[in-house]
Amino acid sequence: MKRNKIYNAWFSAPALLMYVLLFITPVVLSFVYSLTNWNAVKLTGETAKFIGFRNFEKIFQDPKLLQIILRTIWFAFVTTIFKNIISFALALALNEGFKSKGALRAIFFLPSMLSPLIIGLIFGSLLMKEGFVNQMLTSFGLGQFTQPWLTTASTALGGTMVVDIWKQVGFNMVIYLAGLQLIDKTYYEAANLDGAGYWGKLFYITIPRMIPSVIINLLLNMSQGLKTFDIVYVLTNGGPNGATELINTQVYKLFGQKLYGMSAAYSVIMFVITAIFGIFILKIRDNNDD
Repeated sequence: MKRNKIYNAWFSAPALLMYVLLFITPVVLSFVYSLTNWNAVKLTGETAKFIGFRNFEKIFQDPKLLQIILRTIWFAFVTTIFKNIISFALALALNEGFKSKGALRAIFFLPSMLSPLIIGLIFGSLLMKEGFVNQMLTSFGLGQFTQPWLTTASTALGGTMVVDIWKQVGFNMVIYLAGLQLIDKTYYEAANLDGAGYWGKLFYITIPRMIPSVIINLLLNMSQGLKTFDIVYVLTNGGPNGATELINTQVYKLFGQKLYGMSAAYSVIMFVITAIFGIFILKIRDNNDD
């Protein structure tokens, strides 16, 4: 038995080594550098000095910097809610037995496979002042609502949310479809014998047995929402006037300005927030299992 355990350990060692090198080590270094004043100027000969939590104090004492964190949480929360509601509704519809369901599943899943750069080019054109969206509004007599959606401070964040939701809905739908197909059909047969209607079966059979799929999607969507970078970067680059600035876009800009210590501090904040929400969602799963 002891020999077998050692034998199995040799198989897991390469994966563990890669995990430590590519994940654990960068995370630890981020925590270390966030406590320093490391920047490009220091590369001239000075070494990065330990400054404690001064970077974090600067972030939380500056209303503009703190707003970036709150905006990121809001972005993740809103997109997570709408992604799950829309994808669950699509999964319910496409789980029915009609001929074109396979083609429709592929169509809805396709956006999740597109490059963020391609999506940015497409929606950048659609949402510009003379774009297709404004042309459609004008044709329906709603010309007073037309505006450059991604360059107006009041609508830019909402526009990026819509694009992010559109991109990920299909992926979530596939997870919900898999969950729906795992539900034992005898539950529905028994419900039919008892005279249960569609809504009764939905609330008392389907939804309770879809909780594992819901937890997976909540965890994935919240994590992705908090770490959003590519969609915002290609659509607005954090503008206009910082209206769509999120934690990861700020990390990228600070890193580009050679402010490595401050950039690492934002990365640590994002890591902590993501971990808190992840633990909270997993706690919901554990309570549901009980």
